[in-house]
Amino acid sequence: MGKGTFVAWCLLGLGAAMAFFFPAGAKRRAHVPLLVWWLCLVVGAVTCVYGLSHSTSPSFAPRITAIGRASDCIEDSGGGSTKFAFRFFPAGGSPIKIETQIIMPHWGHAEIFNERMLRIVYLNDAARSPSNEAIDIQIISGDNAGWHDSLDARPFGIWLAIPIGAALAGFGYLGLRYRKGDVMLSNASVDLNYGTGSRGSA
Repeated sequence: MGKGTFVAWCLLGLGAAMAFFFPAGAKRRAHVPLLVWWLCLVVGAVTCVYGLSHSTSPSFAPRITAIGRASDCIEDSGGGSTKFAFRFFPAGGSPIKIETQIIMPHWGHAEIFNERMLRIVYLNDAARSPSNEAIDIQIISGDNAGWHDSLDARPFGIWLAIPIGAALAGFGYLGLRYRKGDVMLSNASVDLNYGTGSRGSA
């Protein structure tokens, strides 16, 4: 997942948090227990990180499943994110350039990498970045046979945890940031109302 995409989704979540936080008003926010703000911050941060580590940018592109060998692996750290590329030789088909953000064991060791048979699921979209992205990789022969890893690229999938987590974390951070002022304003309002009521009774 590109850094720009991740930041955009986090900003979306933070915007949603602000849209609920500020209209609530200081008096309502002052009654929220401190523990609730901390829980929002921690749970939101964990949720956001989980979404980032288990998903990639969503796509409607067809999913292609193929078995074959791979070679010529390279690492590209440009564009604010790290991706890995290799040539894939599917059984009975033409070689294709595959890119992925999944890190396989012994990635940089050609003598091991080129001898393994892989089962991959990739997005059939060369215009995407990463292009023809492998979202599911399983090593079925050679070193590390049985190893498997995947990323979710469904349009309505795990990536949604990023803006949701960012919204929760942002809500918790704002609550902690403004808590002291909210409590002071709420107490001042209570004191003012009490004083006005006392004078009216007199």
